[in-house]
Amino acid sequence: MLVAMERLSYPILPRLIYAGLWCLLLPALLLFILFRSLRQPGYRRHLGERFGNYHTSCKAPIWLHAASLGEVKAAAPLLKALRAEHPALPLLITCQTPAGRQAAAALPFEDCHVVYLPFDAGWTVRRLLRHFNPRIALVFETEIWPVLFLETRRRGIALMIVNARMTERSLTRYRRFGGVLRAAMAMPDAIACQSSEDAARYRKAGADAAAVCVTGNIKWDLVPDPERVAEAERQRRAWPQQPVWLVVSSHEHEEAAVLSMHRALLARHPQALLLWAPRHPERFNAVVTAIEMQGLAVARRSIQHWPDDRTRVFVIDTMGELSAFMPCADVVFVGGSLQAIGGHNVIEPAGLGLPVLVGPHTANFSDSVAALETGGGLIRCTDAASLQTALLDVLDDEPKRRMMAQANADVVARNRGALEKTKVLVAQRLV
Repeated sequence: MLVAMERLSYPILPRLIYAGLWCLLLPALLLFILFRSLRQPGYRRHLGERFGNYHTSCKAPIWLHAASLGEVKAAAPLLKALRAEHPALPLLITCQTPAGRQAAAALPFEDCHVVYLPFDAGWTVRRLLRHFNPRIALVFETEIWPVLFLETRRRGIALMIVNARMTERSLTRYRRFGGVLRAAMAMPDAIACQSSEDAARYRKAGADAAAVCVTGNIKWDLVPDPERVAEAERQRRAWPQQPVWLVVSSHEHEEAAVLSMHRALLARHPQALLLWAPRHPERFNAVVTAIEMQGLAVARRSIQHWPDDRTRVFVIDTMGELSAFMPCADVVFVGGSLQAIGGHNVIEPAGLGLPVLVGPHTANFSDSVAALETGGGLIRCTDAASLQTALLDVLDDEPKRRMMAQANADVVARNRGALEKTKVLVAQRLV
């Protein structure tokens, strides 16, 4: 595929500034990784890959970049579909976090290679491309790396951003890079966006209008593993605790509110159980300590496989196992929404037919939150106090829970279809 020369050059001054910043940042980034590794040893492993040194190899793979755990989980249906359509082609998955890499390595695909994405410096990126020489590059959601985009297109590799999204905050942040960003946005052959709002933001950022299209959100196409759901439901029937609620992806400044809500629930339902999955592994121990200080009986997934009849809070302190517990819940609170983070994925619990509660900060998933709220299966609360009220109300009202569950299932069913559209776009560029 030939690419117009003007699309293969960046403004010289912004490019030099960007390259200079990476030269200055590399030592700091290395120190940051080593510091993170004190709490998460996974950051120390495979350090050479961040500089483009790889031991695994494959020829002309389909390459997908999914930054972290959430993106890997969301990209799994697309990877499964691509493997089914192109069984002879190897898969290459790049990630940026240990949790993402671990989840990618656990995917049930043969001839699938998982490595870290290198830093966005020219020499590191060129090492990656020389080593693997991918047939196509698929970047999942909101990962814009100017040097990576340029070097990929220079080699004639088809480049797509799939399931693309961009918040107003991200657009503002990217615009600080000026000419480099606009040049990077001109590189992709296709940008398959989740919504028309995302498409408009990509065009504002400098994307070629002809390359931008709306395919929908692949996360709506996620299908729960029926065996895992059945196992979770069997386990739930064995628990004496009633009711059961789940907190997913909570952040540090939401933890006190979660504990306060659970104590209020226990005052009304002494056998209530909280399943709690903090967002960041480095918070696992702190969350357990906070629960113990409240005098509540706490257990951890890493030590005790399932809650027993004495457990009042069960901390899911392992990675990639949330789907084993989510079907056990009566209602789910999705964190990052009480704190000004922007929220996290609400589609997964909705796809299981669960009522969903969120706080006021949902900019990262505004479209899916709006769809579920309009459908009647999600309640958006203004603060911790209103969230507590909503939690108690939903858990005390079984007909309301059933109504919300059905509403979410209906919304999810209506929004499916992005996967098929994305498959078609990828197939066109593989040919």
